Amino acid sequence: MTFTDGFTYRDSVLTCDDIPLTDILRETKTPVYIYSLRAVLDRLEQHRNAFAGLNHHVCYAVKANPSLPLLQVLAQAKAGFDVNSRGELFRALRAGADPSRIIMTGVGKSREDIEDGLAAGIGWFNAESASECRLISEIASAHGSTATLLLRLNPDVDAGTHPYISTGESDHKFGLSAADIRSLAAQASWLPGVHIGGLAFHLGSQIFSALPYREALRHLMRTLEDITPLLELQHPVIDIGGGFGVPYEEDGESLDPGIIAEMLLDLLGPQSDDVTLITEPGRSLVANAGILVSTVEHVKPAHDRIFLVLDAGMNDLLRPALYNADHGIVPLRESLGTVTVFYDVVGPVCESSDTFARRYPLPELDRGDTVALLSAGAYGASMSSTYNSRPLAPEVVVLNGRWHLARERQPLEDLLRGERPFTAPEAPRA
Repeated sequence: MTFTDGFTYRDSVLTCDDIPLTDILRETKTPVYIYSLRAVLDRLEQHRNAFAGLNHHVCYAVKANPSLPLLQVLAQAKAGFDVNSRGELFRALRAGADPSRIIMTGVGKSREDIEDGLAAGIGWFNAESASECRLISEIASAHGSTATLLLRLNPDVDAGTHPYISTGESDHKFGLSAADIRSLAAQASWLPGVHIGGLAFHLGSQIFSALPYREALRHLMRTLEDITPLLELQHPVIDIGGGFGVPYEEDGESLDPGIIAEMLLDLLGPQSDDVTLITEPGRSLVANAGILVSTVEHVKPAHDRIFLVLDAGMNDLLRPALYNADHGIVPLRESLGTVTVFYDVVGPVCESSDTFARRYPLPELDRGDTVALLSAGAYGASMSSTYNSRPLAPEVVVLNGRWHLARERQPLEDLLRGERPFTAPEAPRA
């Protein structure tokens, strides 16, 4: 399990930072998410080291995993944050984030999103349309403040990833064309309350080649050269997003961000000291630092297969149903026998898409055995729901030999929180 950070077998039991997961399960039950915070911090340090030759800010993409203790340790490690809503901003601030290191992205920012960002004093807004620039200008002017904008370039680059997580092509909703950016820069004086400080792009997620970054960077640098005289930029900011691919299989390779750093240094040349770089890693920091632990509810033979029915479902981990994504599956106890069975691993949700794997090789399992779905630290709990009125699973974080319940299992009563029963009016008498 070298592709999962912080988890290993000791004395035939799966552990997180040397804590047997069986100890945690005695209190939490299943399904439950478990994260190694040490693994996250190690990945953060590796990412920083990759860009050490540049004036660089890491802004963790909160959408990947917004667990409050995880955000807290990242804030304590002086990471910045990339937020997509006022809700994510609220979480980051509650975790102790430095507002000046927060960037707000998103193609559909509301007035409330912008007002909260301005009130908090965040460092940057990634602006994705002329309409959004005008709205930020209007709100900032009314509040007597100045917002720093990074205009998000859509470089029309195919990143070669899943279409649902690709964001940098011209038919995607994200960003502005180079021509639109030049037009906005020429009209910047008509936007009181805003300062255009540079450019941004984001190509999508799970990118394993540096070539799309090279192509996008060339587009960005040409556009930056065009708008620098119009804006009199002395120290521009460049935000290259995230998307650095991570493996979900044992023999997979990740994308080394150091290659992208070398590209940038080559493209910038002597200007590199004058440019501030922002990266927005999310998945690459947390994906392999988390697992979802589940219990076998039933083993169900069928005419041509055997179903392994877990107590975790697509409401807990949506990625396989949404993206046909693969997650490694291992038993919590390593020595379960020598017989291998090829299971269809499924959940209890009333959907045929509630399937984690087909013909997946595992040791022979019985009702009550426990398994871990690996690489579940990103877009697992953050995309979970209460579909089928199934309560949200708890989350556990582990650091320095201790584990902490980050989120309790949602009580059934909370499924009705905010709902109001309806009392029908009496029918009129005849």
